[in-house]
Amino acid sequence: MPYEVSVAGIYLPGALVVLVLLLPVFGLLDFAFGRVGLYRRALHPSLLRVALFASVYCAALLLLLPHFS
Repeated sequence: MPYEVSVAGIYLPGALVVLVLLLPVFGLLDFAFGRVGLYRRALHPSLLRVALFASVYCAALLLLLPHFS
């Protein structure tokens, strides 16, 4: 993954670009989990949402890391 990406002359971390690209993916997963009723069965639904987002984000970073190093 590139360490820095230039967007309109402003250097942003490469991980931030991945974060922005994964927001729609997280939104779809969040909607699907809510539709299935997984959040109703969870003890702490907001904690489950944070764990889902962290898992998706870390998995994407780990998958992209070998391609850019």
